[in-house]
Amino acid sequence: MSACRGKLCLGATMPLAFALFGKSQPGRFFAGPTLALDVGGGTAWLAGHANPEELAGFLAFCGCEAVVLDEAECPPPTGWKRAKTHSVFGLAPGRQLPLPEADAALWQSLAKNTEPAAGKAADMLFPDRPSKRDDFYSELCSKRSRGLARVWTLEREGNIICTVGAYALANGQAYMACGETVEALRGKGVGGRLIVEMANALAAEGWMPVFLCSPERVHFYTRLGFEKMGEYARYEVQ
Repeated sequence: MSACRGKLCLGATMPLAFALFGKSQPGRFFAGPTLALDVGGGTAWLAGHANPEELAGFLAFCGCEAVVLDEAECPPPTGWKRAKTHSVFGLAPGRQLPLPEADAALWQSLAKNTEPAAGKAADMLFPDRPSKRDDFYSELCSKRSRGLARVWTLEREGNIICTVGAYALANGQAYMACGETVEALRGKGVGGRLIVEMANALAAEGWMPVFLCSPERVHFYTRLGFEKMGEYARYEVQ
């Protein structure tokens, strides 16, 4: 997948997924000299570039309703509309961020687990989406057994109240995602602190933590001290 080389986020996620699942899920990936596509769900991920009309037809054939791409490199599929901007935030290898403020009493009442059960994490993240939960669980187990993914949780009496993960450790990047806190405890700073703690640990090992965020989350990650490194655009079928 030469089109992914050097790409933020996609340079880790797509080659790793292809290496692990390319044979078992042959219809999910398309790779060529100027294009790499992951069409494993309703949203396709694209690195490189392709003819806009051909791209629109191929994505429709695959049943994709959205695609994430780099507008500076790839013209969007013909007839599709721009829906939003995904910002890439990250942390340079070796750099450390100060820990953000968090509710002291709450933080001290929680136990940090750096090896939580994959099933429990999947249940917490996707309680009402069984197919998504099963896919997440399967992929996480495959990656973590090879040392290619990590998940941390904060727990109270064995129940997960907050989690974040690095779900692709590849090519010098650590792709972080799925930062989630149970609704009743949001706004108390524990999620932000867990994210920073994991990013600092990864950066100290020489990884570059990176992640995508929607426009409404830009302020959150900026406040935590992460650097904006780039952007991707999401296009949807009209």
